[in-house]
Amino acid sequence: MQRHVAQFAVVRYGIAVLCVTATVILALWLRPLVLAAAQLLFVAVLITGWVAGLRPALVAWVLATLAVAYCFTPPFDSLKIEIAELPRLVIFTLLAAFLATMSAARRRAEDSLKRAREQLEARVRERTAELERGNERSQAAVADAVAAQRRFSDLVNSIEGIVWEADATTFQFSFVSNQAERILGYPVERWLSDPTFWSDHLHPEDRGWAVPFREKATSEKRNDDFEYRMIAADGSVVWLRDLMTVVREGDRPAQLRGVMVDITERARTQQDRRWIVESMDRVNRAIQGTNDLEQMMSDVLDAALSIFDCDRAWLVYPCDPEALSHGVKMQRTRPEYPGLFGVGVELPVDPEAAGVLRIVRASSGPVRFGPGSPHPLPAEMAKRLGIQSRIVMALHPKGDQPYMFGLSQCSYPRIWTPQEERVFQEIGRRLADALTSLSIFRSLRESEKRYRHIFESTGVSIWEEDFSRVKAAIDGLKAGGVRDFREYFAAHREFVRQAAQMVRIVDVNDASVRMFAAGSKDELLASLHKLSVPETRDAFVKVLVGIAEGRTSFEAETVVQTLKGERLTVLFTLTFPPPSARFDSVLVTVMDITERKRAEYLTEQVFESSPDRVAIIGRDYRYRRVNPVFERFWGVPAEKAVGMHVADLLGTEVFDERIKPNLDRCFAGEDVNHVDWFATPLGRRYTAVSYSPLRPDSARVEAALVIGHDLTEYMLASEALERAQAELAHVTRVTTLGELAASISHEINQPLAAIVADANASLNWLATGRPDLEIVREALVAIVKDGHRAGEVIQRIRQLVTKTDPQRARVDVNDVVRDVLSLVRGVARSHDVSFRLELAAALAPVLGDRVQLQQVLINLVMNGMEAMTSVEDRPRELVIRSLAHEGDQVLVAVQDAGVGIDPNSVNLLFSAFFTTKPGGMGMGLSISRSIIDGHGGRLWVTPNATHGATFHFTLPALR
Repeated sequence: MQRHVAQFAVVRYGIAVLCVTATVILALWLRPLVLAAAQLLFVAVLITGWVAGLRPALVAWVLATLAVAYCFTPPFDSLKIEIAELPRLVIFTLLAAFLATMSAARRRAEDSLKRAREQLEARVRERTAELERGNERSQAAVADAVAAQRRFSDLVNSIEGIVWEADATTFQFSFVSNQAERILGYPVERWLSDPTFWSDHLHPEDRGWAVPFREKATSEKRNDDFEYRMIAADGSVVWLRDLMTVVREGDRPAQLRGVMVDITERARTQQDRRWIVESMDRVNRAIQGTNDLEQMMSDVLDAALSIFDCDRAWLVYPCDPEALSHGVKMQRTRPEYPGLFGVGVELPVDPEAAGVLRIVRASSGPVRFGPGSPHPLPAEMAKRLGIQSRIVMALHPKGDQPYMFGLSQCSYPRIWTPQEERVFQEIGRRLADALTSLSIFRSLRESEKRYRHIFESTGVSIWEEDFSRVKAAIDGLKAGGVRDFREYFAAHREFVRQAAQMVRIVDVNDASVRMFAAGSKDELLASLHKLSVPETRDAFVKVLVGIAEGRTSFEAETVVQTLKGERLTVLFTLTFPPPSARFDSVLVTVMDITERKRAEYLTEQVFESSPDRVAIIGRDYRYRRVNPVFERFWGVPAEKAVGMHVADLLGTEVFDERIKPNLDRCFAGEDVNHVDWFATPLGRRYTAVSYSPLRPDSARVEAALVIGHDLTEYMLASEALERAQAELAHVTRVTTLGELAASISHEINQPLAAIVADANASLNWLATGRPDLEIVREALVAIVKDGHRAGEVIQRIRQLVTKTDPQRARVDVNDVVRDVLSLVRGVARSHDVSFRLELAAALAPVLGDRVQLQQVLINLVMNGMEAMTSVEDRPRELVIRSLAHEGDQVLVAVQDAGVGIDPNSVNLLFSAFFTTKPGGMGMGLSISRSIIDGHGGRLWVTPNATHGATFHFTLPALR
């Protein structure tokens, strides 16, 4: 092409113009983007010189220089040039001229070579071709080498690490990449000039092993990588991973090459992670090392104290600002900073402590108190506890109140780092989980202990049985299409027998061993076949049906026999798991109801054969059941009586007034007894009726058991006995009056004699001429008084003699004592007996028959005076006392100073016809005791400490 172009000058210059024009157009298009686009004109000059030769190249050079000056040198679109831009234009002009001449010279040289080649072409064609091929290969190799060197340099400097090369013997660096200065801060020249640069800048702790390690790897001609620390120019520590390669010349190491990669961040992260992992591992070992809560907490706090290198680690409970008090449940401290409060000591929650607890409870993680934290340490608390900073958090174990876990620094105002806060929080979480787990474990252990205690100590026989094979067999029958299991089990007795053998006994309790008369569990489990009887097998079929029907429980009665052959009636209950669950632990409770069944039989017999009228009445006041005696007594068949309202049988008036109130009390849970006369088809009958509540459970009364006992004959006999006793008491009173005749005569004669004397004196006074009426009036008043006195004595005698029925009224016991003394005072004088009264004031009255009480007291006073007849060496004094006794009773005591009572006669003293007096009937004390018993009291005798005896009787007091 060049040869054809060279033949036409117009074409050569046209190429120059065309190239410059095209390049200017392209450069102008790119000028808004980049001002350096003008350099494209070099290409136009180069192409012109190459294609058209020197002169067209010079034309292109001139045109290009003008274009640059006009279009690309400020000011634009003008040939005016700023002084500042003149150097750039000069450089462009010179460089363009150089390119023009160089390209033209190249073209001339090539033309000369071509002409020489054309001359020698015939002779050296082959040699020329070979040289051309060699030249092309050389150029390609040079280009590849240059490119490779450039790529290698770019690659080395782009690696995020220090690429190095060093002598294998001296370890002096011969090359390091530019990253060396960026990573460690030392200039590259220092790396290369200092023979011991590497070893001198190793971290002191790593120098002792890193230098020998490299020497050993070099001597062994072994490529290796290792990690170490170097000290940077700013004094910081940089972690490096050195990937070292040994370059050998022959069989000896010549050079070392490698890459040092900056792993500081990774090393710090790994170091932090390692610290965290090691810390948590220590905590986990502390938690898992024991099942004892106190020891576990102590070990965890010891670990925390060591991990954080703090002064105190502690647990406070509860973490509740509303609590009245809290205390340190566990703490571990350094010897120089002991805790101020003992473990377990409860401290009041003051406002300052409540504020801290409130902040901790409101936070979901650790809370820092002290310098560098959002919460300042309360000044008073810091002074009191001697701390400068602390970190705390609330622990929330499940099923318990929160704890507060904390670390305290006393020696300096510590700032807790995020890593420390993270580890502290993780320890707190583990500790909370451990507290929860341990609490659950303790609960489970206590529950298991309670279960085992209940299992072993309960009086009910408990069996733990494995029905899993039975369940699988029944499921197989279901899969086979069996639907009516009752019919299937009745027709396939062999399956039932095999199913019984499939049941495995896991455990039985001691009550089972005792129930079945076995010597031990092993003996019982080895003799299970001896427990079954035909009734047992029938009950087992019902159990199989229950499993097939998917019941959750089953209860039935059956008969078994003990190892001694004794038949027992038992109530057994099975609790099944859900049908989808496993049947390997089914609890069976067995209760021996043999005695209950016997009792039920006997109760049935008692109910049916009782001589009393027995009925069960519901809360609707209707009869639910009656016995045969009830039927005969009321003349109503049982089938008619059941369901009948009580009012329909007894009448509405009797029901409302006497029956319903007692039934209502019974339905309220009270046992009621009532005795009264009732109108019946057999006439008026005196009946004792008892109402007993019937409870199906302890919470409510379902019905009342009403038993009516006919006491008519007893009542008639009792009334006859009372009449006989009244007759006998009357005879005794008359006999006693005979003994008191002299005393009574004296008591009557004394007021009568006074009346006669006063009357005679009054007559004498009236017979005078001027009688003193005032004296006569006083004498008449005395006569009236003595007349009343004599009348009262006669009235008392008349009461004792008169034969009347007992009449109960309010009686003052002290008045009865005084009445009796007025009757026996004469006898006392004849026996030389003195009375001493010790009567309590404001004594409560009693409900009794005054005459009968006088009779009892006269009998006791007369016996006391007679007991002192033979006494000569001490005063004959009879003491009568009255006083309140045991809160709701009145006591009367008659104490003599006589000869006392023979101990052998005490038990017979109140028996009828027993007497120690010559000529005595032996009825006085017997009648006295019956009178006191009839009044609801008690009569007894006790010997005195010195002489004589004391008779006591008590009576119920009225309130």
